[in-house]
Amino acid sequence: MATVAFGNFYYFLYIALGVLITLLMVRFLRNKTTKFRYWFIFGLIIFNLLIHFLKIFIYPYNTVPYVLTKVSFENVCAVSALLYPFLFFAKNKTLKDYMVLVGMASGIITFIYPVDVMSLFFNGQEGFFSSARPAFMFENIRFYLSHLIIFLVPFLMMHYGFHTLSIKRAYRAPFMLVIILVIIFINELILTMIGWIPKSQFFDPRFRNPSFIFGVRGDLGGLGMILGVFVPMAFRSNPWFIGEAYLPVIWLVLPAMIYGGLIALAFMFIYDTKETLYFFKLKMRIKPFEEPYDLKE
Repeated sequence: MATVAFGNFYYFLYIALGVLITLLMVRFLRNKTTKFRYWFIFGLIIFNLLIHFLKIFIYPYNTVPYVLTKVSFENVCAVSALLYPFLFFAKNKTLKDYMVLVGMASGIITFIYPVDVMSLFFNGQEGFFSSARPAFMFENIRFYLSHLIIFLVPFLMMHYGFHTLSIKRAYRAPFMLVIILVIIFINELILTMIGWIPKSQFFDPRFRNPSFIFGVRGDLGGLGMILGVFVPMAFRSNPWFIGEAYLPVIWLVLPAMIYGGLIALAFMFIYDTKETLYFFKLKMRIKPFEEPYDLKE
């Protein structure tokens, strides 16, 4: 059976399709007016919002007892899908920076490491799928399409000048990411308090563990090592839970700051190259390059 596995043909096929669709979108909008581009991008946002909510009618979401939990703020990408309609019109540059940086980064990371597509887990249930999911399972197609749009919206915004990044604001993005992780935790807390999630599963990373706020699940060992490098031992246990669980959200703060900062910096070198280079020249006390004479003379 054709399945998506890390590095196999179908893994790269979805990546290739994502790149192709992105290039086609850029080409399609190339000769369009600014107004058309603006509302077209917003149309993508609304389309993705519909994809996010309508998934409750397809397998495996239609097997979940309280299916509305699956369209809540249950992970970083879900937050993006739900907040994009508001962030798109936001005047606050920090909020727009979050939309661009986290949206583009999470979309790219999802294609590089498509956890949900390759995992036998679903909704915190180990072994929900008895075997690897078919490569072209409807949910897999929806998953890739939704995350492509999460990337595509801020990419097109940047490509056509609807937002500009600044190295002066780069430090704010990791803090915004931590705030989003707190929102995800509050979402899980509320869903547990109203009885939509069993109280016995709260804090337990083996079950519902959106964006790894409670720790790293057993089938994500490699990712756990990457995140765990910067986690102090004091955060590797949870006083409110008996078992292997990290201090909720707090354990992710340092990794979010470090990896989030590096991702933000990478985007600054791409989209704010001149100011970013100048910023580092000043920090390293290197004088900006000056021509020894006027080349026009």
